[in-house]
Amino acid sequence: MDLEMVLNELSLRIHADNVQTAQQWMSDLIATARKAAEVGVNPVLRTHSEFYATVLAPNYSLSDWLIDKRVDREESRFILLSTKTPFLAEINNAEIEDRNQRYEFRYEGQLTEGLGIAFLLDSLALSLRSESRWESNSLMLEAIWLEDDSNLNSETVTVVHASQLQHVHEHITWIQERLSKSVRDGSELWNRRSELFPSLEFCENVRKQMESLGKGAPMLQQVKKKLFELENYCKTWTTGAFSLKSLNNATPESESRRQQFKQELTFRCPDGRERIFNSHVSLTPGSWRLYFSAELGPGKIIIGYIGQKKIKST
Repeated sequence: MDLEMVLNELSLRIHADNVQTAQQWMSDLIATARKAAEVGVNPVLRTHSEFYATVLAPNYSLSDWLIDKRVDREESRFILLSTKTPFLAEINNAEIEDRNQRYEFRYEGQLTEGLGIAFLLDSLALSLRSESRWESNSLMLEAIWLEDDSNLNSETVTVVHASQLQHVHEHITWIQERLSKSVRDGSELWNRRSELFPSLEFCENVRKQMESLGKGAPMLQQVKKKLFELENYCKTWTTGAFSLKSLNNATPESESRRQQFKQELTFRCPDGRERIFNSHVSLTPGSWRLYFSAELGPGKIIIGYIGQKKIKST
């Protein structure tokens, strides 16, 4: 199931004292959602059916905010395009629907639907910064359900949560692990490459190599792991030269091997140019290699080959 965002409706219950504060709350919420989308979260914000009737400040509703000329048009457009109501719109999953019917979730004694849905979908919960209790990057809920006709059970569960940019940064590892789990095979990995790895470009020949990784293939997890490592490096590589030492198991080809195996190391890139890929990372255990090029400069890496070791030592 896709990793999406779910709005905590409890954070909408406290109104701002004035319009300016309400606008800042909305800007913070949207900035947080956008940052989550940048690192791979699907830009879908699930919320309750009364969302657009939310009162943000005295005599100032969400509907007023949407048409307020003082509000950045890109912010209002983001809300209009990303929100889905009600919470489980277009979720065709009988198990999720059944658990939502049987379970009740409470946060600090208050009944909550949004945080419960975030838990059931294993999604990222978002809150408006309307109270100090939403300043945490995780929230503990009480889950209550009827086991059978007479036994009521309860347990404490944790929801991954964000109300500010810093929270998203703190969840990078969780987001990547969650995204990785949702990729079933190499074909899906290839089809979702732009979503999962926006900083990486892939040579066309990589397609068949990735699609050869069926569900349960031993190297699938390793390929995903290395691609995420390269994506993360690109996020921090904003200026200066590429640093091979910053990557685990990364090795340059020697000048003599570049010349000797020039043909084997040359791949046609998405821009139509042929480049020599003289760096690779090892995928362990095994003899697979991932060849890449940092020729495009800061923030971009080209993936040229993923598969069995191309060049045997002589």
